[in-house]
Amino acid sequence: MKSLFFILSACFAVACSNPFDASISVRYEVTGSAGSVDISFDNGEGGISQMANVSLPWSYTLSADPGDYVYLYAKNREETGTITVTIYSDGEVFKRATSEGGFVVVSVSGNLE
Repeated sequence: MKSLFFILSACFAVACSNPFDASISVRYEVTGSAGSVDISFDNGEGGISQMANVSLPWSYTLSADPGDYVYLYAKNREETGTITVTIYSDGEVFKRATSEGGFVVVSVSGNLE
């Protein structure tokens, strides 16, 4: 009888799990030929993090929920070069943009699905 109780309890736990309680692995990435960049991004903790004079490539990973807003911005600190900003959602490209030239800025953002 105890084994039947444990089997039924396990089945109930699986059946009652919330399918909307799945977190999303988010990775921000900045690449390019620029010598250094300034970066700003939504840090997943209710705030914006900023970093200055960052060498490329750069990345940051966080966990988010469906519907969360994500944001990534980079500015070229040099007179030449390219910068590409990419947001990955569970390993797939969610948003990507590229800019080329001196002191250019590029950003991507959106709500996760």
